[in-house]
Amino acid sequence: MKPDISEFSYGFALTDELIHWHGLNLTAAPVFPSLFQEGQPGGGYDVRLDRPGMPLFIQFKLSHKMKRRSAVEAKRGLLKVPFYRMHLRPARHSSQHEMLIDLEQLGQEVYYSAPAFHTPQELNEAYLKHEVKIKSLWIKPSVIGALPDDGEHHVAFRLDAPPPHICSEPRRLDSSGSFEEFQGNVIGAFRKASEFGLHKENLLRVASAMTDIAEKHRHIAFASKRLSQRVLEERTPLERVAFYSHVFLDCQLFVVQERDLGKKAGLRR
Repeated sequence: MKPDISEFSYGFALTDELIHWHGLNLTAAPVFPSLFQEGQPGGGYDVRLDRPGMPLFIQFKLSHKMKRRSAVEAKRGLLKVPFYRMHLRPARHSSQHEMLIDLEQLGQEVYYSAPAFHTPQELNEAYLKHEVKIKSLWIKPSVIGALPDDGEHHVAFRLDAPPPHICSEPRRLDSSGSFEEFQGNVIGAFRKASEFGLHKENLLRVASAMTDIAEKHRHIAFASKRLSQRVLEERTPLERVAFYSHVFLDCQLFVVQERDLGKKAGLRR
């Protein structure tokens, strides 16, 4: 069954939960390329470059629900129905997966996230219960690995029956795909990288590398890529990273930081 929700609505609900991140003294604030004011609160963010933090990149996906035993994964005994499929963009159409792997190889935290539900009612109930993140698959592009060909590929999963599998030729992935695993990875990365993650020198390094990665985008013309470079030279490093994340990699940039516990409790849920 095809998803009956949009990536926008799923991304909104998931972003809201990461901003508030119940149970942890962390928050993941979304960063957009055109509104950021360096070092100042406001504009929809809670990002301070003078505080420890690190970038986090998430590509929101949707899921198709598989209910029939004729599905390949069910016939081969890999997963019982119902289960979900998160489809990857075929390499013949897009270099997104390859670019996300490149970004991860820079030492960045990069994830696909896809819901284990597909209807507006399920999304609404998960959102009201603050369960969108735990009812989602979290998987690193590097765990999936390079796509073997230009054909169709997807990740098949059930959150209650890990591990997920990459298909068309099924292969078990070395990950549970759970939010708990994602959260543990982010906490570990934060402890290692937060002291320098938002330093200007580091963000300049990431922005420069993302400029090179963006050269692999197949549907943005060479002249347009050069124009992007010239215009972005006047922007802050974090804006440059956000621009390439949104426009070239089609993923959301977050900045993970510890909460400002001095803020009024009324601003938090």
